[in-house]
Amino acid sequence: MMKLISLNTWGGKAFESLINFLKQNSDTDIFCFQEVYRSDSNQRLENTIRTNLLEELAQVLPRFKIFHFPTLIGFNTDTKLEKVDFDLKYGPAIFVKNSISINQQKNYFIFKNNIHDASEDFSNLATPLQYIDLSFNGKNLAVFNFHGTCFPFNKLDSPNRLKEARKAREIMSQISGAKIIVGDFNILPQTESLNIIGGDMRNLIKEYNIERTRSKLSPFFGKPNFHKFADYTLVSKEIEVISFEVPDLNISDHLPMILEFE
Repeated sequence: MMKLISLNTWGGKAFESLINFLKQNSDTDIFCFQEVYRSDSNQRLENTIRTNLLEELAQVLPRFKIFHFPTLIGFNTDTKLEKVDFDLKYGPAIFVKNSISINQQKNYFIFKNNIHDASEDFSNLATPLQYIDLSFNGKNLAVFNFHGTCFPFNKLDSPNRLKEARKAREIMSQISGAKIIVGDFNILPQTESLNIIGGDMRNLIKEYNIERTRSKLSPFFGKPNFHKFADYTLVSKEIEVISFEVPDLNISDHLPMILEFE
């Protein structure tokens, strides 16, 4: 059995709760994180994101191989895009237990690749897709970590979201065998974008009647423009799901998705 957790870390803003959660789930085989910062500078930002979050995650998860994909350099993306004058890299990260063999790892820009430039309204942020091919108990597994564009903020279909979805599906369709794609897709359940990405994969958010994937820490929680869904776990027919849950924890403005599978 394997265990995979996907979480948008919110840049580590709920740091103590986040770290405690990771310690409690250190038996996990694969972590797929979104919104992870790292920096070679000692400079820190107050009351906002953790500029050295990748290093802090590595300290609490010491027996993992780490793959970080910088998709924006030189910006704080907390509440608005803010240029900073020190080294600051932002992007998704995959952590894989050292005991698991890695056959291949690739990073894809599926929308834009302007890592040194960004619009204030987030409209031209690069969209990353991380891919990792693993061997476990003599079988291969392809894991994809996806962070879709947050613009427009209504999380409905848009030309760019549909382009992203088609590109992600094209990449995944080139890989045969067992596949899992997780992450913060930034789309709602009824969108065509989600149907395109998922194809014939099982949507565990729908299948397990998950009520929401955004937490009570979201600044929009309880307001008319609060969207309950953004994150998804999709698995191919080769994956035998043992358990799946999205616990209501205040460790980020997103909830963790926890999958146990064969």
